[in-house]
Amino acid sequence: MSRSTSRSGRTVALTAAVAATPAAAWTIHPALSTVIAGLEAAAGLTIMATALFGSERLSERAFRLLRWIADRPEPPKHRRP
Repeated sequence: MSRSTSRSGRTVALTAAVAATPAAAWTIHPALSTVIAGLEAAAGLTIMATALFGSERLSERAFRLLRWIADRPEPPKHRRP
């Protein structure tokens, strides 16, 4: 199996899991589904806002988390003078 197939498979699985959680909660109680979907959206927006507008250290950590979620390699280390 090639790496691109594996990566796209993980993306599909992650997307299905994110969509299935509120859908499964909907069967228990509609309000629970709304709360879970809202929490997922808030977590995603918090990570993106931290990556874009946070301090240098927090921004670096948020971008590392996004790369980890996407299963992408770490960029090469930059040497500071």
